[in-house]
Amino acid sequence: MKHKDLYNSSGSNKNGAAAGSGANLYASAVLQWNFMQFGRIKKNIEVADAAIQLSKADQSQEAFKLQSTATRYYFAALQSAALLTILKSDAQRLADLLDLLKMQSDAGLRPSADTLLIKSAFLQAKNRINDQEASLETSLLQLASLTGEDADNISIDTSLYHRFNSDENFTQNSLQNHPYLNYLNAAVDYSNAQLEAVKKEVYPSIGLLAGTGIRGSGIDAAGNVNKNLSAPWNNNVGSYLIGVGVTWNLSSLYQNKTKQKIAGHEIASAKANYAASQLQLNTLYASALASWKQQCQKLKDAQIAFKSSQEAYDLYTVRYESGLINLIELLQLQKSLQDAESNYVNAIASYWNELIDLSEAIGKPSLLLNAIKP
Repeated sequence: MKHKDLYNSSGSNKNGAAAGSGANLYASAVLQWNFMQFGRIKKNIEVADAAIQLSKADQSQEAFKLQSTATRYYFAALQSAALLTILKSDAQRLADLLDLLKMQSDAGLRPSADTLLIKSAFLQAKNRINDQEASLETSLLQLASLTGEDADNISIDTSLYHRFNSDENFTQNSLQNHPYLNYLNAAVDYSNAQLEAVKKEVYPSIGLLAGTGIRGSGIDAAGNVNKNLSAPWNNNVGSYLIGVGVTWNLSSLYQNKTKQKIAGHEIASAKANYAASQLQLNTLYASALASWKQQCQKLKDAQIAFKSSQEAYDLYTVRYESGLINLIELLQLQKSLQDAESNYVNAIASYWNELIDLSEAIGKPSLLLNAIKP
């Protein structure tokens, strides 16, 4: 009986559970909203936009470089194909001459030594054809490795090689839209955006702070204890807090000045790089234009020399058939014609290469299309 009294005086309920053994609940939530950033978020967005434009400009200039490289490979293949055509024409002339000599030798009109001599020249011409075919295959493989296509599927239009227009007029105004200058200009804009974002870092952040909390337990107002998990939700007390907060990192003021100086130097460096590159492109353009004009005159001279050699060879072939000159003289004229043809093809190659240099200086790949006669 005494033990029971002591037990009841310890604060048990009717079910015999000890007081204070009920479940307790503590829950809280805090929300902070920075409604005044002094333009920091806007400046960070501008930095991100400038970075996107810089990436696009970089992609454009890389595409321009790739297009220029592919153009050089394509015209190198055109040159190889044109030289191959010349060698085949030369071999065909020797083959026709060999057939003529065989008939005249069988008829006793020509010595057999002439037949052997022209046959040797014909075999040498065939060897040159084999070497040039290997050179053309190499050019096609280089072009295929750049474009990702199969070399056998690449078609070469040799007519383009001779469809040039040397009367094209060029202006220097298009240099302002050069892909490389656009990239450098985007780099200047990016540096300016970074500087403006750094200037905003010194300002504080002003925000609205709100919080709420719930405290509950398994003991009700009458002092009864309930051990169920849902009991605290039935016996709880709530509270809330609303305030305005200011956050200002004063220790970063000196560091921000250093950041601004660094950003200012980056802007100056980007602007100086733009100005130097613009001057370099202007010089490159003037040099490429002068070289191209000079090459146009060389091309005209080579074309005249080729036509003259072709006419001379045709005339001396008739004289050889009439017995007025010997075979050695005709072969020398044939070699002169071959050299004139090769010089003409190489002059065309130099013309296109100079034009490619000019298009790279201006930043217009379409310059080549404008120079091709329709």
